[in-house]
Formats: sequence, structure tokens, C-alpha cells
Amino acid sequence: MDIISIIVLGLVQGITEWIPISSKTQDTFVYLRLLNGDPNAVVPILLYLHLGTVIAAAIYFRKEIMELILGFVKRPAELRAHADGRIGFLFTALLFTGVVGVPLLLIEKKFFPSLDAGLLFVLMGVGLAVTGAMLMVQKGVKLRKIEGVGWKDGILTGLLQGFSVLPGISRAGTSTSGLIYRGFDSESSFHLSFLLSIPTVVFAEMLLSVNGSLASFPVTDGLLLVFFSFVFGYLTLDALLKIVRRANLAYVALALGLLMIAAGLMGAS
Repeated sequence: MDIISIIVLGLVQGITEWIPISSKTQDTFVYLRLLNGDPNAVVPILLYLHLGTVIAAAIYFRKEIMELILGFVKRPAELRAHADGRIGFLFTALLFTGVVGVPLLLIEKKFFPSLDAGLLFVLMGVGLAVTGAMLMVQKGVKLRKIEGVGWKDGILTGLLQGFSVLPGISRAGTSTSGLIYRGFDSESSFHLSFLLSIPTVVFAEMLLSVNGSLASFPVTDGLLLVFFSFVFGYLTLDALLKIVRRANLAYVALALGLLMIAAGLMGAS
């Protein structure tokens, strides 16, 4: 691959990983349609690109990750306390993502290889837009913060995130929607969604690795894809969290919903 194509793909992945537009769909479209790429190279390219953004998320949340790990190591027996915190949320969300995502992936591959779930994404977008509109007319609604997250919040978040295995459905869009539905404010919803992306993408990478070999793809190109998706991913992640930190959740939910509707309609057309 030439360096321009690698930079373009890194930029596309770095931006779309964090917003409700399916990154894998956009990466594939840009590579095949705009860069005239080889269809056989799509899987290894997606693996390398997503590895870059998961490294970006891991470095961005490095202090929080170490805090969670050390907290669990020091108090492994306090299961109730861990369950009613971020560890419980991450575990439950990952579990229910697998409960929905793995069967959907198997069904899609066996019975509906060309399934386009754009309309499902439209419905999710409508629900989020309605939520935003309702918040606009409600006064004095007390929104939840990260500190209040627990295992119960991971159920809905994981169930919705599981649908992101389908074509055109965004992981960031579904997980953020679940958290907004659970009453979290803008910053907390995006923060937890991005934190959840680390274990989710790692497990997704493992599943993809089973079906796609990296042996035939140049290692140098792969490392460059990782590097540029990491750089762009880190920069956009930081910028987006700074934006939503100051944003009104009602407007964020409405804008997110409309963007999901647009993305879904484009995928369904």
C-alpha cells in the first residue's frame, strides 16, 4: 500500500471509531471504492486499524485502567463492591454484547451473508432523537455520573452494543445510546462507551483473527496502519470528550439520533 492510502485509512478509522457511523463499514468502503483495494486484504486492514484505536483508548484511559486493576487486585473478594462499579459495568456489558453479538454473527454468516441492518440503526436513531426531544421539554432532570455506574447499566448497553456486529451499525452509537437511555449525562455516556471499547474491540479482534490471516499482508503496512489510526484516534477521542463535557445532553442525544438515522438510511439504500 502507498503511504497516502494508509494515512487516509488511519484518518477514517480514527474519526469513525468514536462516532455513530460504523467504522468497519466506512473503512471498507473507502478502501474498496475510493482506493480500489484488494477485497482479500479487508480483514487484515480492519484488524490493524482497530488495533490502533484500541491502543489510543488504552493510553488515554491508562490511569483509570490501572486504578481498576489495582483496586480489584487489592480487594478481589469484595465482589459486590466491584459489581456496583465500573468493573461490574464493563463485565456485564461485555457479557451481554457476546450474548447478542455472537449468535447474530453466526446467523448472518450462515443465512444472511448480505444482510444490511440499516433500518435497525434508523430505529435506534429515532429512539435516541425522541429521548433528546423529551429531555428538552423536561426541567430539572438529574442526570447520572460515571461514579454511579454498575452492573445493571451494562445489561442494556451490552444488549444494544451486540447489534454492532451487523453491517452498518456503529459500536459507539449503540453503546452510547444505551448509556443515555440509562440516564447518564453526555460526558459520562461517551466516557464509558469509549472505555468499554477496549475490551470489546480486543475480543472482536480475536474473533476476526480466527477467520482472517495476517500472514499474506505486509507487516510494515500493518504497523503503519496501526500508527496512523492510533494518532488520529487519540486526537479525535480527546477532542470529542472535551466537546461533550460542555454539551447539553438533550442536544447531544438529538444530534446523535439524527446522525444515526442518516447513517442507517445510507446503509439501507
